[in-house]
Amino acid sequence: MIRKRDTLYKKLLKKKVVTSREIEKTALEITELTLSPVLIPKYIYSEYTAKLLAEGKLQKIRKGLYAVLSPCEEPEKHISDKFIIAGKIRDHYYLGFHSALEYYGSAYSHYNEVYITILPEDRFSPFKYQNLNFKPVFTKDIFFDTELKKYRTTEIKVSSKERTLVDCIDRPDYAGGWEECLKSLSILSGLDFEKIIDILDTYSKKSLYVKVGFVLELLREQSVFYEHLSDETLNKIKAYKPKTPKYLERSLSSTLNKDWNLYVPAVFVEYL
Repeated sequence: MIRKRDTLYKKLLKKKVVTSREIEKTALEITELTLSPVLIPKYIYSEYTAKLLAEGKLQKIRKGLYAVLSPCEEPEKHISDKFIIAGKIRDHYYLGFHSALEYYGSAYSHYNEVYITILPEDRFSPFKYQNLNFKPVFTKDIFFDTELKKYRTTEIKVSSKERTLVDCIDRPDYAGGWEECLKSLSILSGLDFEKIIDILDTYSKKSLYVKVGFVLELLREQSVFYEHLSDETLNKIKAYKPKTPKYLERSLSSTLNKDWNLYVPAVFVEYL
């Protein structure tokens, strides 16, 4: 049993973070169990998972999710990778908002919050592990414009750069607020601006068209990464300008930008 447990540990070690399902699947690959399928999870937990926890080779992150510690590593000094953990919480998800900005290396600040975008029916309670806070963000569609990325020992799902930009402008509270959002977006390189229009069409929100258009125009004036944004693309977005003025941030004193029919806070441009 000890030898099989050591074999299991070596296999799990490659993954860095594992779910109960992964432990069960790996354990079944190295042992022949004649138990009823109903009893297998309980048996594997008591004979493998619980003992690896006691030996300090596994560390519980939350129910059903464990960090795999390196040999001789002290549990209290273990530092897990937040993106690998986030990718193990739900099968259907994507890393979005500020977490996506961090993944792309364009986040202005480092955050302890990790945003896992999921469908409402896949909700989970926010939880804390070490100094990290894992939080769900609900959306109606988690499949369009997301990308599967090779990341260290695994693969993770991340919103495309274009969807990241639109999502952050749509819900800046998940991007650290407007100042953090704008400073981060200003260094988000390699954007396909025509693709942004496709994403706006998918969301089909009149207020979002003008918010994104205004922010893109502002970033073109301030950032070299937006210099290739054409007037033609901006005009395509501007074609959806609503007749009734919209607000960028209702809680702040604002001035109407007639070009976009958008009330913009007086301090907004100063963020950049």
